[in-house]
Amino acid sequence: MNKTLSVMGLARRAGKLIIGHDAALLSVRNGRALSVILTSDASLRHKRELEAVGFQGKIFDMAFTMEEAGFALGKKSCIFALEDEGFCKAIEKTLSEEGI
Repeated sequence: MNKTLSVMGLARRAGKLIIGHDAALLSVRNGRALSVILTSDASLRHKRELEAVGFQGKIFDMAFTMEEAGFALGKKSCIFALEDEGFCKAIEKTLSEEGI
């Protein structure tokens, strides 16, 4: 499994990864989301919605599709929100190591 997906799995088990469109946007609106991860097949609408609510955190694009992320994380979605600074830094590091 990929390092990024492994870190996301750890964040999910720790309760710091929010999975799904509505849940992620709620986390953003409530100010809990520090960063958002989008799959490669996520629509531009998702980025526009994040901009519309004034999200100031980082938005990461990963190379995996919704199907691949869903298989690794146990729940299929194209948008994920992270609510922990340590996991945000770990995701940023793994994505930069992978050249994404």
